[in-house]
Amino acid sequence: MKKIFAILFLIIGFETIFSAEIEVQSYVDKTKVGTQDILKLTVEISGKNADKVNKPHLPKINNFSVVGSYSSSSSSVTIINGRMQSSITKTYEFSLQPQKAGKFIIPPISVKYKHKTYTTEPITITVVEGSTEPAPPVSGRMRNPYSSSSSNSDNYSNKLSDNLFITAEIDKKSVFEGEPITVTYKLYSRYDIYNLDFENEPNFNGFWKEDVYTPNRLNFRRTTKNGRLYYVMTVRKVALFPTQTGRLVIPPLAMNVQIRTEPRSFFDFGETRNYLIKSKQKSVLVKELPAEGKPADFSGAVGKFTISGSISTNELKAGDSFTYTLKISGTGNLNNFDPPQLPQISNLRFIEPEITTDINKDKISGTKIIKYLVIAQEKGNYTIPSLTFSYFDTSEKRYKTLKTKSYNLVVHEGESIYVPAGSSQSLVLQEGKDIGFIIKTEKLKNTVIYFDSFLFWFLWIIFALSVPITFVIAKEQEKTARNLDYLRQKQAKKILKKYMKTASEYARKNKPEFYAAVQVGLNNYLADKLKIPRGSTQEFIISEIEKRGLPENILSDLKNIFDKCNKARFMPGGFSEKNIQNDYKEVQRIVNDISKTKI
Repeated sequence: MKKIFAILFLIIGFETIFSAEIEVQSYVDKTKVGTQDILKLTVEISGKNADKVNKPHLPKINNFSVVGSYSSSSSSVTIINGRMQSSITKTYEFSLQPQKAGKFIIPPISVKYKHKTYTTEPITITVVEGSTEPAPPVSGRMRNPYSSSSSNSDNYSNKLSDNLFITAEIDKKSVFEGEPITVTYKLYSRYDIYNLDFENEPNFNGFWKEDVYTPNRLNFRRTTKNGRLYYVMTVRKVALFPTQTGRLVIPPLAMNVQIRTEPRSFFDFGETRNYLIKSKQKSVLVKELPAEGKPADFSGAVGKFTISGSISTNELKAGDSFTYTLKISGTGNLNNFDPPQLPQISNLRFIEPEITTDINKDKISGTKIIKYLVIAQEKGNYTIPSLTFSYFDTSEKRYKTLKTKSYNLVVHEGESIYVPAGSSQSLVLQEGKDIGFIIKTEKLKNTVIYFDSFLFWFLWIIFALSVPITFVIAKEQEKTARNLDYLRQKQAKKILKKYMKTASEYARKNKPEFYAAVQVGLNNYLADKLKIPRGSTQEFIISEIEKRGLPENILSDLKNIFDKCNKARFMPGGFSEKNIQNDYKEVQRIVNDISKTKI
C-alpha cells in the first residue's frame, strides 16, 4: 500500500513540476538583412504559466538599435487521452535596426521564472549595405503616364537608393575658424511617405551648433532632380560655427522612413515598409585666422558687423544714473565673442553690463546689445571716449576695426553727496588746509547714540545674515559659470515652462503646432536634465531615462505622448482637433509627474 502511495505521490509531483515549467525560444524573420532594413526579433514564452512571466529584457546587441517593440498573447486548449490541457503563449516582437555591415551575433536572451533561468540560443546575422529586399514600385503620381509600367524601368528601379535618399547641402566648403556654415538636409522620395523619424542626433565634433529649422509635419513638394520627378522636403537645417581648424567632418543624418505601397490588385490593400536612410558624409576645410594684422582688442568676432553707441541722457545730477548702450549688428558668430572693454573714468561708476543677443531665424545674423548702468558720483564735465571693436571680415579676408562716437556728459551738483566705498575725492582734498567748510546754520544738533535703539540692532542682524547669503549666491554663480551641465539643469524647468506656454496657446486655438511645441519642449527639458546633447532622438532619451529608474507608469505615459506627437506631426490624418484638448490635459499631468520625480 505504501508503494502505491509513493508512486502516486511521484506522479503528482512530476506533473506539478512539469506543468509549472515554461518554454522560451527566440527567432528572427531573416538572417541576412541590409543596413536600410528592419530585422524582426521574436521571443516566445509558452506554457501553462507563461502569463506570469515578466517581459524579457534584451541584452546589449552590438551594432543594432531597438527602434520598436510589440507584444501579444494567445491561449490554446488540447485534449489528450481524455484529459484537457491548456497552454498560453506570450509573444514579444522587437524591431532592430542594423548600424553597419558585417557579421554579428544576437546574444542569448534570459528569462527568469520561479528561481529558474531559461536561456535562448544565440543567432548569427549577416548585414550587408543597402537593402536585401527589392525596391517597391514607386508612387503612381511619380510614374511617366506615357510609358507602360512593365517597360518603364524608371518607374520600377531595383535600387531603393534611386528612389529614396537624403542629401546634405552646405553653403561653403572652405571657411575660417568661427565663420558660420549652413547645412540643409533634404529628403527626396518617389514613394508615398507614411511616417518618418530621426534615427539619432549627429555628433558635430569641432562645431558649435544652432538648429535653424525642424519641420512640424510632413510638407512635401514636387521637384525634378537629374531629370526625374521626386517629392522633396527639408527635414533639418543647422548653422555650424567651427571651433577647430583643419578638415572637419559634417556627419550624416539618419532617418527611419515608413513608406506606403500601392495595391497591385483588387484584393491587395498595399502595405507599409520601414527603411533607414542616411545622407552622405561631408567635410569642410577650416582655416586658421591670420596672425598678421590681428588687433590687440580682437576677441574672436568673425563675419561682417557694425557697431553703434548711445546714452540715455547727456545731462544729469550727481548721484543719478544713465544708460550707456552698445549695439553690435551683422552676420557671424554673435554668441562667441566678448564685447569691447570700457575704460576707467574717474567719478563715473559702470555697473556690470546686461548683455542680450537677438538672433534671427537663420541663427547667423542678429544684434548683440550691451547695456551699462552708469552712476555719476560728482559734478563736473566728463567725456566717454569712443570705443573700438575689431573683427575678421570673411568677405575681404582681413581684420577691421570700428569705432563708436564719443559722448560729452554734464553732471550738475546733486541734492546730496554720493559717497561710494570710501570718501569722495573732493572731501579728501580738504585735508591739511587751514580753513574748513563754513557752517551757515546757528542751530546745533545733539548727536544721538543709536546703540540702544531697536532699529540699530535690527539692521545689524540683517547685515550679519546677508553675509552668508551673499557668499552662497556668489558660490552658486561661480558654479553656474563653470559647469554648463549644472546651468542646463537649473534652467531646464524655465525652458520647459516657456514651451508649455506656447503649447497652451496653440491648444487653445486647436492648432497642430501644439504637438511640435510639446515634443521640442519635452525633448529639450529631458536632455538638459539627463545631461545629454539637445536634439537627441526620443529613443535615446527614453533609453537614458530607463537607466535612471523612472517609474514605469510615467515612462509609459511619456512614450504615449511622444507617439501622439509623431503621429500628429508626420502621419497623414494623425491630427484631430477633437483630441487636442484631451492631449493637452494629458501633457499637463505628465509634466507635473516628471517635475515631482527625481531623474
